[in-house]
Amino acid sequence: MADELTDIEEVDIPTKTYKVVNGRIAGYVDGLPAMCQAIEKLLSTERFEWGIYSDNYGVELDNLIGESFDLVKSEISRVISNALLADDRITAVENFEIQQEEGDTLYITLVVSTVYGDIATSKEVVT
Repeated sequence: MADELTDIEEVDIPTKTYKVVNGRIAGYVDGLPAMCQAIEKLLSTERFEWGIYSDNYGVELDNLIGESFDLVKSEISRVISNALLADDRITAVENFEIQQEEGDTLYITLVVSTVYGDIATSKEVVT
């Protein structure tokens, strides 16, 4: 019985998924393009808001609404990193740049390292 357990092989789950363009399914996508789509979707989904997702899916940005710019600026990289690093295909989240746009809007750029390669992405957040 013990020998059977040592023969277990770890298999990577493919990333093939539906390609979504302007809210419509437009074929399939895999690898790095699928990760780009997964990151965009994850950063657009508030954690705990939708019962269809597990408790480790999404980002907790609603907690930052109404807070001072300095507090949001200090917390935003941690909040986004925690959300993204819950996906085991993501290996690092780095190079955050945070700019305050007009009013209460922040424009955030970052680089997400995945097992498929690096992805430069951005997120606009209204605080």
